[in-house]
Amino acid sequence: MTSQNLFTSRAFFSSWAARSGAAALVAGCALTLSGCNSGGSPGPGGTSSQVAAETPIPSATATPTPTPSAVYKPADASGPAQNVPVPVLPEIAKTETKEGAEAFTKHWFSVLSYAYETGDTQRLLALSGPDCVFCKGLVDNIEAAWSDGKWISGGHIETPAVTAGALTEEPVDVTLQVIQKELVIHNPDGSPYQKPTAATNSGSRATATFEGDGWTMSKLSLIR
Repeated sequence: MTSQNLFTSRAFFSSWAARSGAAALVAGCALTLSGCNSGGSPGPGGTSSQVAAETPIPSATATPTPTPSAVYKPADASGPAQNVPVPVLPEIAKTETKEGAEAFTKHWFSVLSYAYETGDTQRLLALSGPDCVFCKGLVDNIEAAWSDGKWISGGHIETPAVTAGALTEEPVDVTLQVIQKELVIHNPDGSPYQKPTAATNSGSRATATFEGDGWTMSKLSLIR
């Protein structure tokens, strides 16, 4: 692949992510047991009596060492991000309401941000409709960015303002503010693959459709 900027319109058009390395830690606990025995001594008059005394010491069960939580580490030139938190779909985003459409749209963009950072596009595909051309383009760009051992640093997305239209008809239009930080694609040796994609702060329009028991993203565009 030749070195060319894959994202030329707006930064959030570009899809980049950092492959997270999951760290599994196993902690064990030890059980300590102890005891003592005492023997008898000869009694008076040459008569010996055997006295057995056993003093048990209660077993001391060690408190299990808690498994430390995996620590998130953002990507940089030394390697991809590690232990990236997986976005969780809010309960409200499962409802066919105005608030549900807004919560779903925010969640969709958090999953897009996760995809930039990890290279995992499966969650994004699961939330996107088959006719969302923009969605498919983002997925293709992410997968291209993560090919051949490359990874992404930066590119985190925030959506501070999200407003859905009335639910009078399907699908529902949602307008939102999309802020994306500068992102860099790194070659396997950590060097830049291309010039950084500049940070952006833009208005976007999403179209969400409620089907069955949840929303899907059916269309995306920039407000120009």
